[in-house]
Amino acid sequence: MRRWIAVALVATWMGMFSGHSLAQTGAVKVGVVNVAVLLEQSPQAKSASAGLEQEFSVQQQELIGLNNQMEQKQRELNRDRLAMTESQQNLREREVAILGREIQRKRNDVQELLNIRRNEELAKLQNVVNDAIREVGQREGFDLILYEGIAFTSSRIDLTEQVLRYMTELHEQPRSNFNR
Repeated sequence: MRRWIAVALVATWMGMFSGHSLAQTGAVKVGVVNVAVLLEQSPQAKSASAGLEQEFSVQQQELIGLNNQMEQKQRELNRDRLAMTESQQNLREREVAILGREIQRKRNDVQELLNIRRNEELAKLQNVVNDAIREVGQREGFDLILYEGIAFTSSRIDLTEQVLRYMTELHEQPRSNFNR
C-alpha cells in the first residue's frame, strides 16, 4: 500500500513540477517487470542453482550414505531381534538412534550452510537483475519502471521478457568472448 502511495505521490509531483516539460517532450514512459520470473528463469539464476547443487553434492551423498547405513542397521535389528538378548537389542537400538541423531545434525548443518550460500547467490543475482532493469530502462527510454507489488500489468508495458533477453545476452557474453 505504501509503495502505491509513493508512486502516486511521485506521479503527482512530476505532474505539478514538470508538467510543462512533459507536455513538450511527450508522455511519461512507464514499464513493469516481474522480478520473480527473472530470479527463476534467467540463465544467471539457473547457473547459480546448478552451482549450489554441485557445491553441496558431496554433503548430500554423505547424508544419503548415512541414511542407507541407518536403514541397514534397522533392518538387521528387525531381522535378528528374536535371536538377541535384551541387552543386545538395546545396544543395537541405541546405535540406530545415535546414527539417526548424527544424520539429523548433519542435515541441519548442511541446510544452514546451503541457506547462507543461497542468500549470497540471491544477493548477487538481485544486483544483476537491478542492473539489467536499469540498462533496459535506459536503452529503451523509460522514465519509470515498477517491479514490486503489482496486481495487474498490461502486456503493453511488461518489460520482463526484454530484461530476460538482456540477461541472457549478458550471460552469454563472457562465453563468446572467451572463445575468441
